Amino acid sequence: MTPEQSKRVEKLYFAVIDLGPEERARLLAREPSDVRAEVEALLAHPEKSTLPGPGTQIGQYKVEAEIGAGGMGVVFRAFDTKLQRPVAIKLLSEEVADAASRRRFQREAQMASALNHPHILTVYDIGEFEGRQYLVTEFVDGGTLRSWFQSRPRTWEDITALLTGVADGLSAAHQAGILHRDIKPDNILVTATGYAKLADFGLAKLEEGPMGSATRTLTEAQTQQGVIVGTIAYMSPEQASGAPLDARSDMFSFAVVLYEMLMGRRPFHAPTNLELLQQVIHANPAPLRDGIPDSLKVLVMKALEKNPAGRFMSMRDMVTALRKVQRPASGQTSAPALRHHWKWIAPVGLALAAAVGFLLFSHRHNGPPSPLEYVRLTNFTDSATAPTLSPDGRMLAFIRGASTFVGPGEVYVKMLPDGEPVQLTHDGLAKMGPVSFSPDGSRIAYTLKIWETWAVPVLGGEPSRLLANTEGLSWTNTRPPHVIYSADTGEGIHMGIFTATESRSETRTVYLPRSVDGMAHRSFLSPDGKSVIVVEMDVGKWLPCRLVPFDGSSPGRQVGPAPAQCTFAGWTPEGRWMYFSANNGDGFHIWRQRFPDGKPEQVTSGVTEENGVSFAPDGKSFVTSVGDSQSALWIHDGNGDRQITSEGFAYLPSFSADEARMYYLLRSKTNRRFVSGELWTANLQTQKQQRLLPDFLMENYDVSPDGQYVVFIDGNDNGRSLWMGTIDGSAPPRRLVNQDCARARFAPDGSIVFVGAESGGMYLQTIQPDGTGLRRLVPEKVMYLYDISPDGKWLAVWAEDQTSIKIYPAAGGDPVLVCRECASAGAEERGLTPPIVSWSRDGRQLYLYSEHTFDTYEAPLKAGEPVPSIPASGIAWIDGPPPLPGLRTIHRPRAFMSGNPSVYAYMLVSAHRNIYRISVPE
Repeated sequence: MTPEQSKRVEKLYFAVIDLGPEERARLLAREPSDVRAEVEALLAHPEKSTLPGPGTQIGQYKVEAEIGAGGMGVVFRAFDTKLQRPVAIKLLSEEVADAASRRRFQREAQMASALNHPHILTVYDIGEFEGRQYLVTEFVDGGTLRSWFQSRPRTWEDITALLTGVADGLSAAHQAGILHRDIKPDNILVTATGYAKLADFGLAKLEEGPMGSATRTLTEAQTQQGVIVGTIAYMSPEQASGAPLDARSDMFSFAVVLYEMLMGRRPFHAPTNLELLQQVIHANPAPLRDGIPDSLKVLVMKALEKNPAGRFMSMRDMVTALRKVQRPASGQTSAPALRHHWKWIAPVGLALAAAVGFLLFSHRHNGPPSPLEYVRLTNFTDSATAPTLSPDGRMLAFIRGASTFVGPGEVYVKMLPDGEPVQLTHDGLAKMGPVSFSPDGSRIAYTLKIWETWAVPVLGGEPSRLLANTEGLSWTNTRPPHVIYSADTGEGIHMGIFTATESRSETRTVYLPRSVDGMAHRSFLSPDGKSVIVVEMDVGKWLPCRLVPFDGSSPGRQVGPAPAQCTFAGWTPEGRWMYFSANNGDGFHIWRQRFPDGKPEQVTSGVTEENGVSFAPDGKSFVTSVGDSQSALWIHDGNGDRQITSEGFAYLPSFSADEARMYYLLRSKTNRRFVSGELWTANLQTQKQQRLLPDFLMENYDVSPDGQYVVFIDGNDNGRSLWMGTIDGSAPPRRLVNQDCARARFAPDGSIVFVGAESGGMYLQTIQPDGTGLRRLVPEKVMYLYDISPDGKWLAVWAEDQTSIKIYPAAGGDPVLVCRECASAGAEERGLTPPIVSWSRDGRQLYLYSEHTFDTYEAPLKAGEPVPSIPASGIAWIDGPPPLPGLRTIHRPRAFMSGNPSVYAYMLVSAHRNIYRISVPE
């Protein structure tokens, strides 16, 4: 076959790969028999194509698998070996290999990469591989809008909520002077957690100037699918006519997609492309069905006006109208779920993918009728959290980091409205929000993970320590200013709220949790200085917020939604309203309650979450961090690194005894505990995944060595009971202990060791699988069980003093102190935290995990010894490696070890959050 014929084969292969059998056969029938045979052979065996296969290195990207193909080229899932993240690579067809097309492609790819909107697929890189252009984007782990619609019945609320974010992204593109020109369901990707991203910006039109005529459009649509501007069924009338285009053309195409989602069919359909063009140009769509609000019907039909002048003036206007539609009048019921009528449409397997984006707000729960306005203040591709406005409202401070509680991050400041974010700290240490401004606005205070408050000058300079043993510090409005903060009481993990001067004189208690397991982490003083909203947790979960008097005269009462996890709070400037970031079972959203005893009402909702509340001085708006995060499980073994999961937030992995299977939890937002997920298993050879015990949410679990049973802590809201079930579901799970439990493990002899509440404390106990033989193992109180040695003789626990780790003999006797001030269960991130101390399955290595560096350290053991040689006072170990001989560092964040030291699982967490200013409801 000649080079020209080979080029023709490839061109046709890309052109027909997404077509139905009849349309594919009709197009190929025009070709010579040898070309047609080659194309059909490739369609039957795509692995024989000349495209790169798994393992091919394209620059810094290692190809893993082909995930889709179309007229423009083929899409691969790949791994960025430098930045350690999954990506998607679109390798373009040779049809766009000429010099003019390359220049056009590069220019438009650069424009698309500059958009940087959470609902637009992020472009990372562009390059050339063996003479072909390629584009590297974020990897989206869901499917297309079409597959999202077909996956289950969707209400009009679901549809408008999802597509409002796409409309906002399209509006941002228009404001940047970019038209999409090929909006259709296959170019809208939906992540596994349910938010949409618009893909293929700038790739639909690779030639300068408008098309000459409808006839040319039709001809190119038949022969160069995906290369010409637009797809006929979604074109605007002016696009189908070859007229000049503006933003209102994209608006029409978007409205076609919206109509199709609402009705289950497109507004224009005909047996031939020529007739379809006539429909688009001249025909009016059928009215929308009953059950859809009149306001939404009017909106869609307005955007489908044949004359662009009759449509909305801009996509921004359409976005505003969409948000208003999503706030139905009181008492209005949702439309019935749509039936699917798309069986004749073949879903396109374009699973491009993604760092987490987010869906801007659909407000329809308990809120006032006026629409909220969102203004984005930061535009990072990663995460910005813990926002705080300066006293005059002119500056925004925040932490650029993934965690909404405590984790690696740096403090930034930004002048509003349009200043560039300025990084103030450069230490790489874990930090905790909220940050706060000093009364004169000259300093920003923040908390380091070592529970110290530091301050950095707003204008830049070296940070300095303000107060030790404090977190969440802010200044009062008294004269002279005092500070209010959280501090350790000296009784284990017990933390209270205190106030003092900056030199810590005049210290006074504001609030102490009654339980010694209670931790009051954050405090928010009312404008009149008389009341404080306290954010607190116990060992299992965040609690509802609490309102206490600043003078410390009473323990106060819970406020905001309850039951709920409440993590941040704030006050309107006049003190009439209390605001909360709280999870009432559907993720973290903003709530408010009129002070002092109004009824809580939800302000924001949707598939994204909102964390943090800080009000502008005029009280008309507040700032919050909006977004979400995902966690993908990876495995490292002798074959390198490979991804196991790609949907949702997977965590807490463990291996079967033969290392053929991995178990893990998949996070659920419907529960208000730190760790609450469904148990799944994955075959590490086939990567086939299966959900186990679907009726239970678990806080943690352990699978028996023979792989037949699982013991777990039920992660419900009312308590944490100990249960046991069969892996294959052959028998119903049964409750073994009705205590408040913290951790359970199978011992080598088949018994179960767990930490449970008894006689006013938490104790290490054991029980047989049949529920008999319950007894206490050690007399001291403990907090958490990390691991049991392979011979069953030693137990690694978070000890009774609630700060150190000790290893107890199972048969009784004095414990071995491992380290002080090092114990943790991971707090809010405990599902991501490996055991601080654990053993290899052969007992030859001890693993030590650092919550500060996120590294795991492997220390060799002598036969019969539970720990390496360490001093009686334990090892001093916080930021660096433990001072032990023969230590090996595993440089993978949060490594969960298997029985083989060279095999471990780890999580790559991607967070996408930005700071938004949101208008206050009327």
